[in-house]
Amino acid sequence: MGKKQLFQTSLFIIACILVLFFYISVNFPLTCQEECNFSITKGENLKSIANRLKNEEYISSSILFQFYVKSKGQEKNIKAGDYQFTSPLTITNITKIITNGKLTNNNSFLIAEGETMLEIEENLKEKGLIDASSSLKDWKIKDFLEKKYLDIFSEIPLDAPLEGYLFPDSYHLPQGLEEKEILSIFIDNFVSKTKNDLFFEIKKQKRSFYEILIMASLLEKEVREKTDKRMVADILWRRLDTNFPLQIDATICYAKFQSFKKCFLTRELFKLDSPYNTYLYKGLPPTPIDNPGIESIQAALDPLENDYWYYMTDRETGKTIFSKTFEEHLGARGKYL
Repeated sequence: MGKKQLFQTSLFIIACILVLFFYISVNFPLTCQEECNFSITKGENLKSIANRLKNEEYISSSILFQFYVKSKGQEKNIKAGDYQFTSPLTITNITKIITNGKLTNNNSFLIAEGETMLEIEENLKEKGLIDASSSLKDWKIKDFLEKKYLDIFSEIPLDAPLEGYLFPDSYHLPQGLEEKEILSIFIDNFVSKTKNDLFFEIKKQKRSFYEILIMASLLEKEVREKTDKRMVADILWRRLDTNFPLQIDATICYAKFQSFKKCFLTRELFKLDSPYNTYLYKGLPPTPIDNPGIESIQAALDPLENDYWYYMTDRETGKTIFSKTFEEHLGARGKYL
């Protein structure tokens, strides 16, 4: 074997040893004795994160961790938040966790279908995610006029609230986010869920995007089942087209409380002078009354044609009772209420 071949063989062996050393090192398991909690703050750089992981004895080498993250092209994918690691701890596993955003349950935040902006605000405060003095109603459409939002915010008054656009879903919200950042996360999700086929379907309608969203918010509170939502959508669109008042109890709750947790309807409330009182004022309310889910938006888009004009919900079973005439409706109310 010549000197050149010997040199090349030696380089190959050294390279194999280095690769083997690297593989073993990044997969070398450390043990987590108790709860291994670790927080990454917004804007924290890779070196700082690596040094803290080493100091907490979650990794064996700060330099090796940084090299591995960069070699995988994951440096920009590290997400701020609170994490909880479990044994075995390896550089590869920890990298996957902090780049996939697998946060602890403390960062989980749920917006339920039909929750109002006030209810969402109260839940955010309870989680300590926004200040106790915060008021989400102070944020308006005009505060979110980025290019990506132009389609969903078209034909809407700039001073309209964000009600309807805070999409119901489960979110991971690390501590330290600004209010606008949190709201942008909710709105971004709304865009991602509606911008494609659903949004183009809305564009085909004679109704505006905002009218569809308002109707969806009414259906979310009025009816439980998908088919019933589509039937009620047909009833309510026909009422609008014939200048018949919508007469929806939920709009009165919203007018008075902006929350359905606190609502208790009385005869006096039905006299409330508010554009949201759909017994006194014809047409749609001025804004959505909650944040509807996809099923309700689809029902508003795809009403199921029927001959009914009235409906009500059986309080015991939740079943929707439909009637063709007002007399039938009164009979149903007497029977089921």
